[in-house]
Amino acid sequence: MSDYSDHQVECIVKLGGRAITHKERHETANTEAIQSAGALFCDTGIGKFIAVHGAGSFGHFEAKKYGVATGYRNSDGLTSPVKQVQMGLCKTRLSVTKLNHLLVSEFVQQGIPAVGMSPFNSYITNSKDSFKHADLDVLSQSLDEGYLPVLHGDAVLDQATGCSILGGDPLIEKLCCHFKPKRVVFLTDVNGVYDRPPDQQGANHIPQITVNQDGHIATILATSMSDHDVTGGIMGKIDCACRIVKHSKGRTKVFIGKLESTYSKDLVRNGMSKPEMMTEICYQ
Repeated sequence: MSDYSDHQVECIVKLGGRAITHKERHETANTEAIQSAGALFCDTGIGKFIAVHGAGSFGHFEAKKYGVATGYRNSDGLTSPVKQVQMGLCKTRLSVTKLNHLLVSEFVQQGIPAVGMSPFNSYITNSKDSFKHADLDVLSQSLDEGYLPVLHGDAVLDQATGCSILGGDPLIEKLCCHFKPKRVVFLTDVNGVYDRPPDQQGANHIPQITVNQDGHIATILATSMSDHDVTGGIMGKIDCACRIVKHSKGRTKVFIGKLESTYSKDLVRNGMSKPEMMTEICYQ
């Protein structure tokens, strides 16, 4: 694979689960937000784009209930009833693929050649945090043929634990290593990152987060996440963004912004927005 001077993809867009669903209400999609997401990819020209969406209220409840993220075995043997966790994986996948179908259906209705792709078919993890196998041939060919691949966080097989959760954020990190995009844009339900949960009094917007060469950030953040979130919440997203910036040495630009906003399309198309309306993760 060539270096970052030859970007394979224009932009990878993460559609946050909290933005496209009502996260506290089981399997409840945010229809207006999904329509807004489709508009991002209309008439994008010749550039190659990849969409990855979170699960939101689809899948997280099932994964939490059945312990899918931790699997059913470790080096000492079985840790949970196999059948129970296996059924949890199946129910989790039924739920997240429902949401994927909703997004792809809306995109196609808007005239976008979108194709849904499930990581279960292409990825095997090893102790959750590393990859044993990743097959990107179909994804690469789909991009070459002019399709918009729409991937999602998924329950996948794991060599060490039997199964695990592959969240959308670590999936994007893996895609960045292969496709070396010009930009990664994380779209959520707020204008980027705040120094504390944005619904708290006194929350201040942070227009820029600087990543040191060792991957650390100086900004102090106090974050929150839902009880049923099995993928790390906003802090997991920030950590992922920092690793992308560090690995690319800043050659992949990373932004966090709001999906349902007047500037989200410009952010996806050319990385342009007002500083007060998004957060840029920068490399020092």
